[in-house]
Amino acid sequence: MHIAVKWVTFLAAASLVFYFAKYEFGPRKYPTKTLDGRCLYRPSAVAGILDQLGDSRAAYLEQETTIDLIFPMLYGLMFVSAIVGLTPGAGTPRWIVALPLITVMSDYTENATVIAMLKRYAAARAGQAVDLGVLPWFASAASGTKGITLLASTVAVVVLAVAWLVRR
Repeated sequence: MHIAVKWVTFLAAASLVFYFAKYEFGPRKYPTKTLDGRCLYRPSAVAGILDQLGDSRAAYLEQETTIDLIFPMLYGLMFVSAIVGLTPGAGTPRWIVALPLITVMSDYTENATVIAMLKRYAAARAGQAVDLGVLPWFASAASGTKGITLLASTVAVVVLAVAWLVRR
């Protein structure tokens, strides 16, 4: 792929990531930090977090079924295009591109489990206990994996950029 196309793709994806972060997620205010805004949490904490969201659970469900289904593709494209563009000049293996791919898959797993849990809350009658089953375990594992691989993807891009500059 031509180098200009790689960097235009990266810049377009990065611009959209920053737009979403500032204008789509930024104005949303919840009474507590949402599940996808946390990295490592215990599965036993999930019910309490969802209870604390209270009436804003419907807005959170709307966010998860709209904005948060597009966002992982955008930051995944941003990281993948940066890694693919930097690896030849940095002299590093291309398998590093697996980091953002794992991040995106973890984010979608997290989104699916959060959507399922929020739908269970919506279907429950007032005052009725909600059985979340094993979903909190999947959400917790996916959130942790997403957070760790997102950090690793960011570090990889920075290290690749430095290596690319040094090798020039």
